[in-house]
Amino acid sequence: MKTSSSVQNDFFLWLDEVLSKALPKNTAAFHFNLYEGSESVHVQLMGTDSFVGMTDYWPGNETFSTGEAVFEVPFENAGNEWSEWLDYLKRLVSAYIMTGNNSVVLRSSKGVGIGFVDGDMYVLWSEPKA
Repeated sequence: MKTSSSVQNDFFLWLDEVLSKALPKNTAAFHFNLYEGSESVHVQLMGTDSFVGMTDYWPGNETFSTGEAVFEVPFENAGNEWSEWLDYLKRLVSAYIMTGNNSVVLRSSKGVGIGFVDGDMYVLWSEPKA
């Protein structure tokens, strides 16, 4: 089993690399897709062309995606149930938004969301209202 700090460090490095690349100019927001793998929760980052941070949040049209280059969080770390996985990933992404090396890319967008591909979506961060 990986330690929690090892998972966080590896996740931060993965995001640092993804967010260091040139992004499409029409990327307005970001969304973390979660889905179940055979031994881990898979995390995919996508950019979206819009963001409406409401109660019924749903990501906009995709501008880019990490595709199959997902980050995998072992079930031993994420937990046994989807609700535990979601809570774990919400904390992990939120930590990156606050302290990650390239977190300014996320905080310069209209918002950041997370959720399972066919499930409920949650807003983790949105730009301050003027």
